[in-house]
Amino acid sequence: MKKRLAILMALGMVASSLAGCGGSDNPAPAAPETESTSDSTDADAAEETEDTAASDDEESSDAETAGNEITSTELSVLYSGTPEIHEKEYLMDEYFANFEEEYGVTINVDFVAQADAITKIQTEQESGNIVSDIIFADTANMAPYVNGGWMQDITAIVDGTGSTYTQMFDETTNKDGKRYFVPNSFDVYVLIANVKALDYLPDGLTEEDVVAGITWEQYADWAVAIAEGEGVGKTMMPANLTSSQLLYPMAGMSIAYGGDFPEFTSDGFKNAMGIIAEIAAGDGFYAEQDQYTAVTEPMDSGDVWLAFSHMAPAGTSYNAAPNNFVIGAAPSGSKGVGSTSGAWCYGIQNGAPHADLAQAFIEYVARPEVNYDFCSNYGGALSPIAEVGDILSDEDVVMQAGINILGTATVRGVPSTEYSDWNAVKLLYGDIFNEILTTKEVPSDDFLSGKQAELEALYIAE
Repeated sequence: MKKRLAILMALGMVASSLAGCGGSDNPAPAAPETESTSDSTDADAAEETEDTAASDDEESSDAETAGNEITSTELSVLYSGTPEIHEKEYLMDEYFANFEEEYGVTINVDFVAQADAITKIQTEQESGNIVSDIIFADTANMAPYVNGGWMQDITAIVDGTGSTYTQMFDETTNKDGKRYFVPNSFDVYVLIANVKALDYLPDGLTEEDVVAGITWEQYADWAVAIAEGEGVGKTMMPANLTSSQLLYPMAGMSIAYGGDFPEFTSDGFKNAMGIIAEIAAGDGFYAEQDQYTAVTEPMDSGDVWLAFSHMAPAGTSYNAAPNNFVIGAAPSGSKGVGSTSGAWCYGIQNGAPHADLAQAFIEYVARPEVNYDFCSNYGGALSPIAEVGDILSDEDVVMQAGINILGTATVRGVPSTEYSDWNAVKLLYGDIFNEILTTKEVPSDDFLSGKQAELEALYIAE
């Protein structure tokens, strides 16, 4: 098994400089540099680290109990967002169940929509009737929890775990030098294609080119060729505007051409929208894409053959049937590869009735082997913990693809805290996308300027 600790250590530190909440224009060092670092890792030292970690794990529960006596017998987790069926089964049957077994307790999990989770915690805080202990939230929806003062400072707890976390999301998870959430997974965007689509690759391109990374122009030609050959569009964007994810691939495309995120009037954004318009004009899009916020289901059914997707949904399809799909790097534009990145995180609510067990849970999810298992079962999402690199092997195809992108792409974080209503920002991208689908052209400057004005009205002035 080829160890990857040095890769994640290097990329974690690089990522902290380029993909904080506001992002950066500076790409990370090229992948070969990070690869050479990993080759210098001492295998014997890595094995010794594994042995030490195993010993530490055997003693961890007793040590936690001795240092902080746990008297609670149940834990309430508010899990914002709605995981896929297979993800929920994993969470309940393994992830949470393993914690329950180790500590002899019960975890009560409440799966709710992100907006409903914010409302629930606000109500608990304002009423003083605190029910939820642990909150699972994404960086795009984290501002109300942190700015509202609803969360416990978990800086010492996280520092005490001994795990090395990436700093790339600190601008969102932390405030005034204190940590309120700890990242559990994150991802970037990758290309996923059904192997049947390879028959329609533009002249001169091979599967190896797809893996290494094609251009957006080649992607558009490929999408149109598939539609012409199959008589139906088989390329998709996550176009459902309920809990919309559409802005993220659109933003990644824009960044690849030098555009910013979010914004609608730069030449880079317009050039990126030209790619979408070309696919639309060639009837390349899947007719029912507006029913989906992720590619997994239509990819699995064969209705979609090509997509630019979050790693986790793409990885879920790939890992279920690796012989049916190809995972490739994000396509490049005139300014290289672009992607957005957000994280899912855990925190402890202020006033948690089972704070002792909540602390033990934060320590549990910080264990590298627990985190690796979670990321693997979530399609190959990226781990925010550097030590997970000791566990990775070349068989972790989706994770490796994400790591390679981190090493070469311009990656932007999600600046949701800078806007009064992030969902309203999402809907503006939806308006632009639907305008392109209707006209099959890049929207007029007047149309884009109008959307830019709506965007700026949502910006929170300092």
